[in-house]
Amino acid sequence: MKTDKKTIVKRQLAGLDSLSMNELKNKFTELFGFECGETNARYLRKRLAYRLQEISLGGLDDEDAAILDSIANEDKLAKLEQPPARVLAKTPGTRFCRVWKGVEHEAVVLGNGMFEYNDKIYRSLSAVANAITGRHWNGKLFFGVK
Repeated sequence: MKTDKKTIVKRQLAGLDSLSMNELKNKFTELFGFECGETNARYLRKRLAYRLQEISLGGLDDEDAAILDSIANEDKLAKLEQPPARVLAKTPGTRFCRVWKGVEHEAVVLGNGMFEYNDKIYRSLSAVANAITGRHWNGKLFFGVK
């Protein structure tokens, strides 16, 4: 009686559960051609299961891989690029708004690094955030400009 590919893969996958960490690492090296880094048995079993299925049943064809690559090339997050940070405007009159605990707060840039909030002058946006929350905050982070 001939055993089909799916049955063989199922047996191989079931066998992963009984392997020790050292055996999993050796199997990883055998299937991937390089040693795994620091990891845990659960993650190794998932990687090995995927690789066993890929070898036995086939992976992506070239056309599908090209489509996924083109999609990833257009995605800044897929390329691990950070979106550009918003620049803190230092132009006098610029207003920074934030709703905190249901109340809208507004700080206005006066120039020379000074800010006005509730008719008081503050030396930094962080000082304004501190006045609003009662705790130390990075002002740019609090107002969403960092």
